[in-house]
Amino acid sequence: MRLFAAVLPPQDITAELALEVDRLRRLPGADALRWTGRPGWHFTLAFYGEVAEDVVPDLSARLARAARHTDPFELALNGGGQFGHGRALWAGA
Repeated sequence: MRLFAAVLPPQDITAELALEVDRLRRLPGADALRWTGRPGWHFTLAFYGEVAEDVVPDLSARLARAARHTDPFELALNGGGQFGHGRALWAGA
């Protein structure tokens, strides 16, 4: 399975991003794209690619430990773009 580690942005940030996404959805051809709803929005911290299912429990436990030992941190949005031939939008942090 394809795995990544991510953090979920706070609601005020997703509301701000939603305004920009609404503008993008009005562009020509945008109706042909698959749009993810706000509950699916996240900031990817690490992309692991294809990972065997038997590795997932240990990886999950290690990530949970790392999260417990990491203080909250701030992110500032900066820029954005697309990848996957327009299939995914990103906002820089």
